[in-house]
Amino acid sequence: MAGVDLAFSCRCGTLKGVLHSVSPTTGSHVKCYCRDCQAAAHHLGAAEVLDQHGGTEIYQTIPAEIELTEGAEKLACMRLSPKGLMRWYASCCNSPLFNTLASAKLAFVGVHVRACDKNTEALGPLVAVVNTGCAIDPPENLKNFGMRRAIWGFIRRNLGAKLRGRTENFFFDANRNPIVTPYVLTLEERRAATPK
Repeated sequence: MAGVDLAFSCRCGTLKGVLHSVSPTTGSHVKCYCRDCQAAAHHLGAAEVLDQHGGTEIYQTIPAEIELTEGAEKLACMRLSPKGLMRWYASCCNSPLFNTLASAKLAFVGVHVRACDKNTEALGPLVAVVNTGCAIDPPENLKNFGMRRAIWGFIRRNLGAKLRGRTENFFFDANRNPIVTPYVLTLEERRAATPK
């Protein structure tokens, strides 16, 4: 199943792009309630990407499926710690956009669903909900599920990308360094942004 194309943009519309081949079989639609995802959103002043309980919706796919069409020069990156996840955002309006690993060797990117066009039915239903222990005032029926399925999806997509020669990753240069130097939050900044 080839999937459909889905537009995305930052909040002010300066950085725009297209997420290609979107479907439940080409990516994994997940939601994470971890404190790090919450802290990243709060540090950027973008708490609206979180749901009422602090959850972040992410569509996991491979970097080769992302095309930036406008405002690529506004792409910035931060990390909550020196070894933390790479969290990419638009510097023009501090919109969270993508999460990647620190290495270009693995074909993985998590796309913030709130940055995508409102017509997100192509993502399919959530296949995993994780870290619900960090949710804010969670309802009794909020439970973790699907972690193994999400991990298997990552492994399958990574192997598939290598077999098909689709390992291009514009987040990193030819030397496999990030295309922009990530800003690493200080301990004080991280504490200030992390929900109590």
